[in-house]
Amino acid sequence: MPIPIGGFRIRQSGQAAHVGTAADVRDAQLIVCATTARTPLFDGALVPVDSCTLAVGSHEPDARELPSVLLARAQIVVEDPSVALRERGDVLIPIVEGVIDAGSLVPLRSIVTGETAVDLGRPRAFTSSGMSWEDLVVATAVFRARP
Repeated sequence: MPIPIGGFRIRQSGQAAHVGTAADVRDAQLIVCATTARTPLFDGALVPVDSCTLAVGSHEPDARELPSVLLARAQIVVEDPSVALRERGDVLIPIVEGVIDAGSLVPLRSIVTGETAVDLGRPRAFTSSGMSWEDLVVATAVFRARP
């Protein structure tokens, strides 16, 4: 089966997709953050348990799109923990705050190989420093894994 590209597959499915506000996350199942934000974009307490959030924009150790409150609740998937711990403020800042532990970061390969299961009992967050095609593949796989 081909990987869906952009909004084409979403439109075909009849599911609603739109640019939302910070308050819209409370009803979202897939939240995509692709900005150059330096501070969190929304209240992490509003993010539903059955959601997947992707942060693919801010790429500096002191900038982030995701709030610590969300990461404290989420299964956090990263391309590579060593890269995330060097470049991603989305994980570095909550670690410094004592909200998450570096050891809780799940390498993408662990999800892909089945070594680690997608945890459907809490929100999932994927933060990427890589290429956009990788982000799309991961978003598709994690979204399909939901019940």
